[in-house]
Amino acid sequence: MRLLLISAHPNSFSLNHRLAQRLQDRFLEGGVEVEWSDLYREKFDPVLSREELLRKGSFDPLVLRHAETIINSAGLVIVHPDWWGLPPAILKGWVDRVLLPGVGYMYEEGSPIPLLSHVKGAVVVTRDNPGRGLSENFWLQEVFPLCGISPACCHILDGLKIRQPYEVERIVADVIEELYTYFVTF
Repeated sequence: MRLLLISAHPNSFSLNHRLAQRLQDRFLEGGVEVEWSDLYREKFDPVLSREELLRKGSFDPLVLRHAETIINSAGLVIVHPDWWGLPPAILKGWVDRVLLPGVGYMYEEGSPIPLLSHVKGAVVVTRDNPGRGLSENFWLQEVFPLCGISPACCHILDGLKIRQPYEVERIVADVIEELYTYFVTF
């Protein structure tokens, strides 16, 4: 099984980064092939240019690599913070530039046809405060259904600033094991 792991946090010492690293380690130890793309480390350009929009595609080697990887993967895991109720702009730009028609979906007679129905998806969202944002809706009601990514799940790790470190560690460990089980029972 091949899995694409996307993380989107500018701080390599963040909980998001550590969580992505631990997810990669857990999948690798279980025999799952993982390609981890840290969008900030890769300096992913989130801006969809006019040319890309008109051409409905990119010639950017990084965008092409991400598109090829997701097309050839059985799973997609996205780890990101919830900022102002949404994913970071770099991640929204990844959706705009990578999951274009021809990669994530296409239109046939005006109707969208999903192209990634072979991909199982999961998102892990971290929030400093308790409450709801729009990230889960963005992924589970918009992006994943349009692309056919199913089944799909979303784990919200919220209230992180008010939790004790041992509580955060327990939650992270539980999510890692849940995601490992979720993907290996595919």
